[in-house]
Amino acid sequence: MVRISSADNPLVRRLRRLADSPRAGRETERSIAEGVHLVESALAARVSITAVVISEAASAPVRALAEATAERAAARVAELSRTLYDSIAPVEHGAGILIEIVIPRPQLPIGQGADAVYLDGIQDPGNAGTLLRTAAAAGIQHVVASTGTVFLWAPKVLRAAMGAHFAVSLYEDVPPEHLVAAFDAERIAADAGGGEPLYEASWGQRPTVWMFGSEGQGLSAAASGLAQRRVRIPIASAVESLNVGAAAAVCLFEQRRRREQGPR
Repeated sequence: MVRISSADNPLVRRLRRLADSPRAGRETERSIAEGVHLVESALAARVSITAVVISEAASAPVRALAEATAERAAARVAELSRTLYDSIAPVEHGAGILIEIVIPRPQLPIGQGADAVYLDGIQDPGNAGTLLRTAAAAGIQHVVASTGTVFLWAPKVLRAAMGAHFAVSLYEDVPPEHLVAAFDAERIAADAGGGEPLYEASWGQRPTVWMFGSEGQGLSAAASGLAQRRVRIPIASAVESLNVGAAAAVCLFEQRRRREQGPR
């Protein structure tokens, strides 16, 4: 174990850049995952780990996890002062352990007959993480993001997704027109403004690509133009729309219900 107390240490400076700058993550293909659950999820998924860091305030079980993780990664544990650790960790009062990971970059499939989710311009890290977690829970294996979507591997998105990053294949910076060749599936736009009622429409007989737009603007014109079907969630007239994460949960779990039980 190496103990670090200087803010000018190269490891500290590198991790702080990853914590503060999505651009740094994109350029280096690295990110930070903080917390026991994320560390254990990354280990289970056999993600490449390049650094293991703990706070001087870390508990004995957390220290044991750090040592086991470092052994798997062939790295040393770096122990930071509490102030230094808190300056890097993406959450306040975290568990006292974080890892630097190499971001997996799978190739976009060609003609894949599988369900997928397309995130078009989703900007809020919390919403993006919720969408990834919801997709994984609903059994979706592929999540694709447009260029205008938040960096999916940003530490705050990782935190919100609670390990979902390691359960699905993620593809970023994908123009909507690439969905046509990538997935042999029906493209469905979730549209708060119109379309067939979700529970009455006869979708779901074949794989689907669900397309969810940004919180304020909805789907871009390019993405909307590729939709083969539009559906809406019936909601009370007193409410204008649902949060995109909530809307995705309704759609994806209705799909899961149909796959398990058949049409209503």
